[in-house]
Amino acid sequence: MTLYHITDVHINADYKEGTNNKCNSFVCCTEESGVATKDKDRAGKWGDYLCDTNPRVIDQLQTAVGKTGMPDFVAWTGDSTGHQIHNNPFITTKATKQVTLILERIFEKSVVFPIHGNHEFAPFNIQDMSKKNSEEVELIADAWKDWMTPEVYQEFIHHSYFSYDAKTHPKASEEFKRKMDKVRIISINTQNCYTFNFKLIGEYNDPGQEFNWLENLLRQMEKDGEIAILIGHIPPGNLDCTQEFGMRMRALHDRFQHIIRLNLFGHTHYEEFEVHRGISDDLPIGTNHVSPSITTFVDQNPSFRVIILDEETLLPIEIQTYTMYLDKANKNDKDAKFVLDHEYTKQFGLKDLSPSSMLILSNKLRNYDDHATNYMINRLGGSPKAHYNMKKGCNER
Repeated sequence: MTLYHITDVHINADYKEGTNNKCNSFVCCTEESGVATKDKDRAGKWGDYLCDTNPRVIDQLQTAVGKTGMPDFVAWTGDSTGHQIHNNPFITTKATKQVTLILERIFEKSVVFPIHGNHEFAPFNIQDMSKKNSEEVELIADAWKDWMTPEVYQEFIHHSYFSYDAKTHPKASEEFKRKMDKVRIISINTQNCYTFNFKLIGEYNDPGQEFNWLENLLRQMEKDGEIAILIGHIPPGNLDCTQEFGMRMRALHDRFQHIIRLNLFGHTHYEEFEVHRGISDDLPIGTNHVSPSITTFVDQNPSFRVIILDEETLLPIEIQTYTMYLDKANKNDKDAKFVLDHEYTKQFGLKDLSPSSMLILSNKLRNYDDHATNYMINRLGGSPKAHYNMKKGCNER
């Protein structure tokens, strides 16, 4: 089975070629930025390394589909709006609606499982987890209604997290239903861990009762013989996520490691991974796979991942990163396409993508310059900045 993992689109709806990529605003490359007077400051036709995503880049996802074939499903893990600060939910969720329409068109014959990030809120990062309803979530849910059953839709708007019996997805084909029998997609809301969500101050126990819900869900799945793919925005091991959240997630992964087969996150804009270890024996029990961003902000080549799953176990057997080399695309339209940049097992010489192999790789990154160099270049999608950063070697970095 094949899935696409797309994250952190951060679309710049007002992007304009030739405008200044350096301005007095947090987001540039728009009419308000003014016309650039120097070539190095000019926003390119397809995008700019100092600005959010040119909308036309997202359409080019179809160039990858031409090479990989239509994926069985898509995991989309949030942060669609640009990095501007807005206090209007209709503005912060507008980009989500725009990207939804694009993905519906490109993946018309596939299935999309989404979850929001932290930038969809107004102002961004801030969500009051003590409230059952959020205007932003209601607006997003309306955009995703065609991807949800009535039950999932209600769960989302009331809790801002939800789970699917995968085969009940409204777009599921008979073949997809066969492949995904007894599989549940769990979309968690990581706003309850975000250190910049200041509404968490005073929430000392379980913001939004999400861990209570998740543990009960996993217990029921265990009884029902189901397995899970878990998707979210902020990786639990990232510094942006509270330690308490990470500890609870570790405990759940330890208890339900036989059920949770895959963890997908975004947020950092980097290609990274985190290894879960057991509570009592410290052995590797799971991996958080963090995908690189579509957005070019900052110094990124637009990238996403194609993950190959074993059809029987739904464990990942290969991860491929597809990238658009922005500097080349701005010079020649023929290069405005997503192409295979690397395959994880081959690049790092891994026998598989098991937690044990990923732990071995994490140790190799400390001791082998070639592995560390490749890892650091991959983090930024192989952009010119990534190669420049590594000129001095890994030890200096």
